[in-house]
Amino acid sequence: MKLPSWVLAMGAAGLVLATALVVWLLAARGWEGELADFQARGQAYAAAFAESAITWIQQDDLELLRTAARFMLLGSALFVRVSWDGELLVDEQVGQLPPLPQETGELASLPGGGRFLYLRLAIPSEQTPHGWVELGLDAGWLIAKLRGRLLMGIGVGVGVDVALLGTLAFLWLRRRRRRTGEEGASIKVGGLEIFEEGKQVYLFGQPVRLSPKQFALLRLLASAPGRVFSDREILREVWPDSRYANSKDVKQYVYLVRQRLGKVRPGAEGMIVTVPGFGYKLIPPDEAGVDR
Repeated sequence: MKLPSWVLAMGAAGLVLATALVVWLLAARGWEGELADFQARGQAYAAAFAESAITWIQQDDLELLRTAARFMLLGSALFVRVSWDGELLVDEQVGQLPPLPQETGELASLPGGGRFLYLRLAIPSEQTPHGWVELGLDAGWLIAKLRGRLLMGIGVGVGVDVALLGTLAFLWLRRRRRRTGEEGASIKVGGLEIFEEGKQVYLFGQPVRLSPKQFALLRLLASAPGRVFSDREILREVWPDSRYANSKDVKQYVYLVRQRLGKVRPGAEGMIVTVPGFGYKLIPPDEAGVDR
């Protein structure tokens, strides 16, 4: 079973999160420098998540929002809360939620010992902020650093996480656009599939780039595979508003569409067959000898 691209991205990023904190710890210098760096990186981490959260909220994809929050718990996050218009949409946490400080950016104590950095950011929107993201990032490694202990293999390299969250949002949006394009009616002729709503053409899953006229010509031929369309029929459907288009235009565009198909899969040019004296027809890829 082929997993969605965003699931694969999350799995691969788990390995990044397992090693990123080690790099962060080894590179840090001094308590004040480490604390300032931790606060700055934590702020960037929370801001990146808040910017991604608004996209998921607007698209009403709360499941992906919760999945991203749970994914953050695999790193240094102790809890993730997302509220919108007074409603708590996400409340993910590891263990018992500690008492929260009054101000964002403060270090606070955990009930069982240790410290955490509390961050509260408004979810960006064009109007007055409607929601908030609250994060608790484990700061126990800072204390352990002073005691001479290096915490290995936990937490998160937030610089990597910012890029990760951007990639996650990008993959989700691409999946969303692809799904939107495929929801419309489609014409399928063997391995050739044409999506009318999204104006997309795929040959064995590979996109075929066509101009509007080329798309209209291929869609017409694919609407009735094996049927011969005369030049007059093609001109009427593809050039309905032109008084100057003629058979030479039809011949030229047939050539161009053949070339575009051939670039995607060698031999696909033969899918469009010339029937001398009558016109043109489209045959399925397998009949044209096109390999998958």
